[in-house]
Amino acid sequence: MKKENEENEEKFKIAYAISLITQIGVTVSVITVLFIGLGYWADGYFGTLPVFVIIGAIFSFVLSMFSVYRLVLPVMDKAGKEDEKKD
Repeated sequence: MKKENEENEEKFKIAYAISLITQIGVTVSVITVLFIGLGYWADGYFGTLPVFVIIGAIFSFVLSMFSVYRLVLPVMDKAGKEDEKKD
């Protein structure tokens, strides 16, 4: 029974890791496409081709890193607490 619980826990951890990686990928992709797309649209509207695309890329990078931080923070907190229990 104990071995079965360990196997289930390992499967859960793998599924959770895959879920987290998928969330990170989708979040970064959507943010990047959205803000670079808005920058491209604004450049077309104002006739300043690279300016708003670059601003959109920089803003999407910053927002993506913040979003990834927010997604990963609970995992890191949980891992830190588990390490403290082992010590």
